[in-house]
Amino acid sequence: MKHALLRCVCAATMLAAFLPFHAALADDAIDPSLIPDGSYPAHVDRVINSQHIAVTMQGTLKVFLASGQRRVKFADIKANDDLVVTLADGKVIDFKK
Repeated sequence: MKHALLRCVCAATMLAAFLPFHAALADDAIDPSLIPDGSYPAHVDRVINSQHIAVTMQGTLKVFLASGQRRVKFADIKANDDLVVTLADGKVIDFKK
């Protein structure tokens, strides 16, 4: 009985010690639906596919953006490109290189 309680306390202590490190390593990308509609400069970090890109906005905000319309495709975009993206409801409805 004492050993089981000791194991539980030890496991809880290790978990509590691990959580801050896990939180620091967690993806720090923000939800694009929280960004107000409008046009914003963005630096392309990675092109996921023709409908999704990972960008940095305002120097530090990591955001995964998706195309909001069929005609908006990221096929000609490359990593390290700078864009101006127009967002509506968190989706890209237009962009300019």
